[in-house]
Amino acid sequence: MNSKLTKRLSLCIGTALILSGLQSAIAQDAGSVIFVKGDVSAERPQPVPLAKGDTVRQDDTIVTGEASRAQILMLDGAKIAIRPNTRLSIDEFSYTPPSSSASVTSSGDKSIMSLVTGGFRTITGAIGKQNEADYEVRTAVGVLGIRGTDYAVIFCDCTDESGAAIPDGLYLGVAEGVIVFRTATTTIELKAGEYAFIPLDNPQPQRLDTPPAILLDENDLRFDPEADDEGNLQGFDSRLSTRRAPPPSTAPADGKSGLDPNADGNNSEVPRQPTIATDPDGTPIDITPGTLPPPTNPRTIGFSGGPFGALDTTFTGVDENAPGQYRLGANNNLLSFDTTAIDATGAVGLVTFDIGSAANIDTGFDSMTVMRWGRWSGGAMTTTLAADASVELIDLTNRSVHWISGPAGAPPSMPITGVANYTLTGSTSPTDEQGNVGVLGSATLRADFTNMLVDSTLDLNINGSNWLASGSGPIGQQAGLAAHLFQGIYNTVTIDG
Repeated sequence: MNSKLTKRLSLCIGTALILSGLQSAIAQDAGSVIFVKGDVSAERPQPVPLAKGDTVRQDDTIVTGEASRAQILMLDGAKIAIRPNTRLSIDEFSYTPPSSSASVTSSGDKSIMSLVTGGFRTITGAIGKQNEADYEVRTAVGVLGIRGTDYAVIFCDCTDESGAAIPDGLYLGVAEGVIVFRTATTTIELKAGEYAFIPLDNPQPQRLDTPPAILLDENDLRFDPEADDEGNLQGFDSRLSTRRAPPPSTAPADGKSGLDPNADGNNSEVPRQPTIATDPDGTPIDITPGTLPPPTNPRTIGFSGGPFGALDTTFTGVDENAPGQYRLGANNNLLSFDTTAIDATGAVGLVTFDIGSAANIDTGFDSMTVMRWGRWSGGAMTTTLAADASVELIDLTNRSVHWISGPAGAPPSMPITGVANYTLTGSTSPTDEQGNVGVLGSATLRADFTNMLVDSTLDLNINGSNWLASGSGPIGQQAGLAAHLFQGIYNTVTIDG
C-alpha cells in the first residue's frame, strides 16, 4: 500500500521534542559509574554514552533506555541504582571529604537531583545525614528529603506484569531510615517498612498498607559492587520487598477491617477502596474492575516514519483522531491511528497505521501538557487502506515510526507580539534508515509572534557523527495555516562540520 502513497504535511520533526535549560559552564565531578547494562548516557552539551568507571558530573542528566540500568557511586558514598526508562538530573552536587575519620559534612555540601521520569533506589551517603536541607529529590508532585536512609522512588507512567494500567504518580518505599515528602500543601513522613503514593492528578499523599509491586523489581534495585558485566548481582538485601507497613492506627468508620472476605471466609489483602487512575488526558477513571474503559476523548497525533515501501516514501503528519480511530496500550501509549494519504492517482484515502509486532520504544509522558511520545521499532507494523481493506506489512527492523500524542481541543488563543523560548522536557532517540539509534544533544524552538516566525535548531549524534541543523518558518496565515500552526524546513544541516 505504501508504495502508492505520498503524504502532504506542513511539518515533520522525526524526534519527539519538548527543550531544556542551559548547563553550567564548568561541570563539577559528582561521582562515578560502577555498573552499566544496556543503553545509558549522560546528557551534556555533547551527550556521551556511559560505561563502568566513567565520571558523572553536576548538571548531567542520566538517561537509561529500555531494559537498561546503571549504578552510580557518588563522592559522598551514596549509591544510586537507576531503573530502565529513567531520566535523573544531578542539578547540584558539592562535597568536601572530612579531614578526619569523623563523618561530618561541610556547610557547603549539597545534593539536589530531579527525577523527571522512571525511578531509582538509593542508599544515601554523608550528605543529608546531619542536615535534611542539604539533600533533595525534586519531582513533578513535590520534593523529597531524607535523614540517612535506604529508599526507592518511582515516578510512574507504567503497567504491571499483566499489562493492566497502574495509576500515574510517585511511589515511595523505605527500607531504612526516614524520608520526608513535601507537596504544595502537605508533608508526609515515611519510616522503614512504610510506603506511599502521590497521584499525578491530585498530589495528596496516600499511605499504602503493602508495598506497590512496581517497587519490588530486584533486578533494578539491588546493589553489589562486585556485579559482573551481565548484571548478575548477588547478595541483594531484600528488606525493601519484605517489609510491610504497620497496620493503620484507626479502624474504618464502619468498624470493619477494611478488607473484603474471600469466598472461604478469610480476609484478602485487596483494599476495599476503589482504584482510580487517569486517562490519557489526565481525567480520573475507575479501574477497580481490572480493565481500562475505552478512550472517550479525541486526540491529536503527530508522526514521522520511513522511508517505506517500494518508492521509499517518507510519511509525516499531524492528524485529529476521534475515539475509535486510535488505539492505546494499557499504559496509554499509541498502538494505532488513522491518517489520510494521497495515492498515485491523486485520490485521498484513509489509512490505518498499527504497531503490529513492533515495540514501543523511548516512551515518555509530560504531566504539564499531558503529551505522550515514543517510537515504534523492531518487528513489523501494518498499514490498512480503508478504500479496499488492503493490508501491507512494513518491516521496522531497521526503521522507526516516531509519534507524539496529545489531547485534542479548541485552538489556543495566540499572542500577536513578543517572543517565546520553549523548553525541552523529553524526546525520542533520533534514528537513521540503517537502524542506528543516536542521542539528542540539544534542541531549541523560538517563536517570534511579532513577526510570526519560528526558529529551531537540533544537535544530535548518530552512528559516530554529529549533526547540526537550523531552520525557520512562518506561523499561521503566512503559511496558509490556522493561527496556532507553523511550518518550516531545516535549511542548514552540517554533518561533522
